[in-house]
Amino acid sequence: MLDHQLRVFVTVAEKKNFSRAAEVLNLTQPAISQHIHALEEHYRARLFDRSNKKVELTQAGTILYSYAKKILKLHQEAERAVTDLIELVTGKIAVGASMTIGEYVLPRLLGAFARKYPDVELAMTIGNTAMVYEQTLEGSIDIGLVEGPVEHAHLQVEPFLTDEMVLIVSPGHPLAAKSHAAAEDLQSCTVILREEGSGTRVAAENALRQMDVTPARIIVMGSTQAIKQAVEAGLGISFLSKWTIRKELALGTIRPVRLKDLNITREFKIIRNRTRFQSRACDEFARFITSGEVIAALQARA
Repeated sequence: MLDHQLRVFVTVAEKKNFSRAAEVLNLTQPAISQHIHALEEHYRARLFDRSNKKVELTQAGTILYSYAKKILKLHQEAERAVTDLIELVTGKIAVGASMTIGEYVLPRLLGAFARKYPDVELAMTIGNTAMVYEQTLEGSIDIGLVEGPVEHAHLQVEPFLTDEMVLIVSPGHPLAAKSHAAAEDLQSCTVILREEGSGTRVAAENALRQMDVTPARIIVMGSTQAIKQAVEAGLGISFLSKWTIRKELALGTIRPVRLKDLNITREFKIIRNRTRFQSRACDEFARFITSGEVIAALQARA
């Protein structure tokens, strides 16, 4: 129980807010308050100065925070040591993925991993690259899978899968009749992009920059599915991952167009916070999705 209370305490201290801590830990705010109250009674000291907007550590809380971090780290290391001893891969992995990976690649990876390691509990969060980056740094997820560029001293970054960005148009678009599109063909087009913080948007903007294209009009949409439907409806053209358009290509509702003298590839990456404890299950998951057998199976289906 004390271990759980210390985890709640550390989360509140780092979030500086009871409500945000409750969201991260999937607890109610009254439960958070109850745990903090129990700790304050145990140590006979007030741990937080509370205001309407945020909470701050008291001097006693600051001292406890330092020790609590060490205690929780030791507890995790002890759990891993015992688990490794009996050669079981168990526990829980919180995986965060950017939209393209989370919706079109990760479900197959998780399914294959779950079949191999049925005792591991998996939780998945999907957002854009910026969100996954932040959650990996703050520790609310164990492993992040992103498509956009990321860099931080605390992050271990490893590519695991190559992706190709494809220019897509509706079947009735003038570009659909072309075998290849040149920069001048795109200048008068409406280009549909994802929102800021999206790795897909970064890749699309890089492609336009390399072609020296300034679109006549840009429309921003918050999901890949919305972009595909907009392209199908003839609203504009877009650049999307090859993983996201397989169904539409099979149905003929959108058309891929090759770019003249340009092939747009990028790497999907695993990101982990090197300053935080990584369980054996996390290590096994990272090894699993970078294995040649798994990647070959995914590539064969692309």
